[in-house]
Amino acid sequence: MVDDSDIAQIILPPHAMAKGGNDVIYAWLARYQAAKSRGEDVVNGTIGALLDDEGELILNSIVGQVLNDLPDLDKGAYSPLPGLPEFRETSQRLAIGPKLQQLRDSGMKTEAVASPGGCGALYLSARNLLSTSDSILVRSTYWGPYKTIADECGLGLVDWPLVAQNSDNNSAVDQNILSEKIQGLISTQGRILAWLNDPAHNPTGMSLNSKERKDVLACFIDAAKNNPDSGITLLLDTAYSLYANEPHGWTDTIIESMENWPSNLLLCWAFSASKSHTIYGLRCGALIMAHPSKEFLDRMVPMLVHTGRGTWSGSPRMPQAMVSRIHNSTELESSWDAVRAGLSEMLIQRRKLLLEAGKGLPFDPSHDGYFAHISDPNPVELCEEIAARGVYVVPLSKGVRIGVCSLPTDKAARAGEAIADAWRSLGRSED
Repeated sequence: MVDDSDIAQIILPPHAMAKGGNDVIYAWLARYQAAKSRGEDVVNGTIGALLDDEGELILNSIVGQVLNDLPDLDKGAYSPLPGLPEFRETSQRLAIGPKLQQLRDSGMKTEAVASPGGCGALYLSARNLLSTSDSILVRSTYWGPYKTIADECGLGLVDWPLVAQNSDNNSAVDQNILSEKIQGLISTQGRILAWLNDPAHNPTGMSLNSKERKDVLACFIDAAKNNPDSGITLLLDTAYSLYANEPHGWTDTIIESMENWPSNLLLCWAFSASKSHTIYGLRCGALIMAHPSKEFLDRMVPMLVHTGRGTWSGSPRMPQAMVSRIHNSTELESSWDAVRAGLSEMLIQRRKLLLEAGKGLPFDPSHDGYFAHISDPNPVELCEEIAARGVYVVPLSKGVRIGVCSLPTDKAARAGEAIADAWRSLGRSED
């Protein structure tokens, strides 16, 4: 009889044995919930979903109304494998913005394939735009599942600095290091896939400004022109963009840079309706592509559909139908946007209170979206000290993430004070 401890090694191959499913975010959420159940006065800054000031999940009321009103066909039927045609167009408008037609008029063709959330869009790009054992270019602080997706696709990650050190031009972008990283990957693997989570970066809330966007795009354009036989893809992960001050700033930057666009440079957007439409569990997104060649994009669509078919079969129809119905009705879209704007204002207020109360601490740049982040060499130790003060946040690999989205507005300042007190009690240095 085989000992129980050996069964896994017998049944599972080595690559599967190396996987783990424990999630630090849910572990710290569970600790908050346990403390609350004991009657303790605690604050929840753990989760990445928008909660109201009573701690209840927010569903945009227009989204709920339209979901309920959908015909049974849209609630239960399969979606076409590339996605509902009206959703594929609507997702482009939401990701690229009101200047979509201007981008097309400038010479770009665009296309979209539905995916189960923004995560599905990232997976489609990872599975198809690099070869096994290649690496994806990311910033040095990133959403943890980036590594999980890369691992599942047999890929690695290479990073460039989130914030430039000792910048001479007051920019968060170090063009020299970014260009070196791009060129290094071109030399070793021949292709580039870069994931850039902007605006409203997870986990920091950082958004690049106009000059910084131009600096980043210039690095990719120059690399493409200097390496015409290398395929280069810049993917914008815009999961939180509709809560940013400049939700479609990248479209302006791209339009300004369209002259002599290199044909070996592909632009993508990973669109997600999870946050913008408060439907995290309905898994609704799209991989959107922009390139001067329609023929090339026509070749991309069946390739991506093939990957989706062999991974999740098809993307859910119901949320696609809901998003399409809202954004093809002036009245519904206006009502939806009024709710979204109110939620965005709530996030602005919570962030302001948090950062003001934590003034003097070296928070990473935090402008928009759901999160704030403070880098720290021992994030678990810091989180334990913060939890001792009744505030629960999440230790990540390079620091502590604060869910601005889940902090009650009237307790955001308390959270900032708890973080500051814990920071100083541990003897951490300040700005």
